[in-house]
Amino acid sequence: MKKGIFLLLSLIIGGVFLCQNTLAQSSVGISPLIFEITANPGDLIENYIKIYNPNRDLVAQIEMQVEDIAPTGEAGLVIVEPAETESYSITRWVTMEPREVELQPGEEKFVRFVIQVPENAEPGGHYGTVLAAAKSVSGPGGTGVGIVTRTGSLILVTVPGIMQEKLVVKDFSAPRYSEYGPIPFEIRFENLGTIHVRPTGYVTVTNWLGQKVGDAEIVPHNVLPRGVRKFEVSFPQKWFFAGKYTATLTGSYGFSNTPFTPVVITFWAFPWKFGLVILAIFILIILARRRLFTAFRILIKGR
Repeated sequence: MKKGIFLLLSLIIGGVFLCQNTLAQSSVGISPLIFEITANPGDLIENYIKIYNPNRDLVAQIEMQVEDIAPTGEAGLVIVEPAETESYSITRWVTMEPREVELQPGEEKFVRFVIQVPENAEPGGHYGTVLAAAKSVSGPGGTGVGIVTRTGSLILVTVPGIMQEKLVVKDFSAPRYSEYGPIPFEIRFENLGTIHVRPTGYVTVTNWLGQKVGDAEIVPHNVLPRGVRKFEVSFPQKWFFAGKYTATLTGSYGFSNTPFTPVVITFWAFPWKFGLVILAIFILIILARRRLFTAFRILIKGR
């Protein structure tokens, strides 16, 4: 494992940014941010990555690299490290041309990379990243700035065949009590299979009478094998009647849209500030009626 080196990656958009001792103004851009490829054993796949130098007065010396990745944490991030087994690795599959690139200020260039899928490639997911490593930058007059900045594109390769798709709901939770909405839900999905999957589905809320209040959709994100990812879902309704509510999580994942086991939780909603206002108004009405009734009796007796 390469300590201290992290690919801060959101798998929604596939953005990768990795750095050590980063100088902010000398970062190098790269696009696209993610490649999702399906390939058969023996296939040769050619693609291009664009790298560009956003700096106005710095020349960047770039070295292209290929690394394996592994999931880390619950936010959809990955870390650069050798694959635990060859089953997930793509480093030996990828070649690039050119490997060394010089970028003038504001310049962009394309780098060709080729994925040669082995004839004996195992079915399932194979993962890595193509990185543009800015070894150094130089300013006017050749003034050098020593940095190590790496920016990359995520590569997700799926080899068809007999593979295991298995996603489980590790946790589904919400605040036990909310005064008003939106209600935040947290879902933790764990991928126990051999291929990345993207769960979809809904959180359905019903009231204490069993009547449906509404749905909140899960925004799809990739979950890598051996990874746990936290999803956040916000139920948008602001106002709730006081009482107990039920939230049901349903959905599916994978090529065959395999449904995951529904999970049910409960929570309470009570807008107590609004309730106090209503109670205060109710008390004032009662007091006002009593005073009016008393004044009316006095008026009748006075006649």
